[in-house]
Amino acid sequence: MRVSLLKAPVGGIIGLEMITFVEPLGLECVAGSLERHGHECQIVDLRIDGMPKGMKKMQDFEPEIIGLQVNFTTERFRALRVLKEARRLVPDALIVVGGHDASRDPRWFVRPGIDIIAVGDGEEIVPGLVDEYSRGGDFRKVPGLLLNRPNGPVDTGPARARPKLDDLPMPSRHLIDEYASEYYINFRRPLALMETARGCPFKCNFCSVWKFHESTFREKSPERVVEELAQIKAPNVFITDDIFWLSVKRGRALAKALKESGIKKHFTFQTRSDIICKFSDLVEMWKECGKMTVFLGLEKIDDAGLSSVNKHNVAAKNDRAIEILQDLDVGYTPNFIVDPDWEPEDFNKLKRWIDRTGAYNSGFSVLTPLPGTDLWDEVQDQLVTDDWELFDIVHTVLPTKMPLEQFYREYAGLWQHTLDTRYREQGRLAAYVGLLYALAARKVTLTAIRRGMRLGMANMLSKPETFLRAHRDSGARMEKVQPLLAG
Repeated sequence: MRVSLLKAPVGGIIGLEMITFVEPLGLECVAGSLERHGHECQIVDLRIDGMPKGMKKMQDFEPEIIGLQVNFTTERFRALRVLKEARRLVPDALIVVGGHDASRDPRWFVRPGIDIIAVGDGEEIVPGLVDEYSRGGDFRKVPGLLLNRPNGPVDTGPARARPKLDDLPMPSRHLIDEYASEYYINFRRPLALMETARGCPFKCNFCSVWKFHESTFREKSPERVVEELAQIKAPNVFITDDIFWLSVKRGRALAKALKESGIKKHFTFQTRSDIICKFSDLVEMWKECGKMTVFLGLEKIDDAGLSSVNKHNVAAKNDRAIEILQDLDVGYTPNFIVDPDWEPEDFNKLKRWIDRTGAYNSGFSVLTPLPGTDLWDEVQDQLVTDDWELFDIVHTVLPTKMPLEQFYREYAGLWQHTLDTRYREQGRLAAYVGLLYALAARKVTLTAIRRGMRLGMANMLSKPETFLRAHRDSGARMEKVQPLLAG
């Protein structure tokens, strides 16, 4: 069967794709499994093609099934627009929605025009769906689905036991060849995604990853990782694991296997500060595999704050991890969660932490209850909006203790503080010379800079009006989506 897999266009207010604009790896994994079953696949990245061109490309493919990936809550309204147009262009196609957000809150997607919601890992569910459809069979026999039926949704039950990741087919990267040069992270372009493990055993209250994977954790073997990396042409690789090096033994084996393979990339990945503190030798081993940038979700600067988000870590280890990475000259990006009930002194404490540690590359998220998290269950009755575009983790969707204008002055002040600290450390001229060099070396495009990049994003986020405008415009935005919500 012919299956067209779509990635919704960029939209929203500021968006989650400002610093990182990445390939739709989930769709490539689904396509890999479908191609193994003998089906023909197409991937259309509407973020790059745009709607008219991309949807025409989809229509010309004459798909029998159309799948749309919805990973972020902010994509919901855009997803409905895409699916409405897909239904108009290919009225007889079976329309399926999947992805992280759709899996965590599938009943939100039970709407006219959507036939099925896939709940779980797509490459483990969708092949059975497509095979059943090709036989004209009954979808109720396929686990992991929510069927949109006239008399109400039908749940086909949980997906079957998860297979070993080594048993899954390689992602069908050939389907995004035409887009591959457009993906980036900061000034590193082109960029590829690589998954070496799936799941997380920790239970942070703001995160739904551990619920999505039901607290399971699966890893690819070092041999499989090297085999997959050998197929990646891009010099920059973003490892998508929720916690890289969770298995220290495998982390060392991976480093050894990579060194023996001769493959060198610039790796970006996320790990925990307590792992770095206890196993700093891992950092040194991986330095021999190429350059790297470590993303650290530190979240809070004190133990009470870490406990409030169920982080299971202590602030002293956050500080020590920063020191280790600085001593080893490894790039790092800490991220912190700003609470809507913060007062000016809370913001000042974080600024003092940045000054003390020199972590001027820090980023800041606003505490956002996303569907499928423990936090959502606790505070959803306190939400001040149902405008999903505001759920981009840089706007507050909960009441603020300070007046909203003052809250955003303080929040924008954090971003301004990182800029001021960076200019003080590097020099303003050096920062812009680096940007010009990245442009000349084609490591970044003007389009990418307009979309964000860290330097441009920090400049934009240092202005309170950036956030206040989004709240003022929310009413008009919701009026436009009401026809979509009504079907």
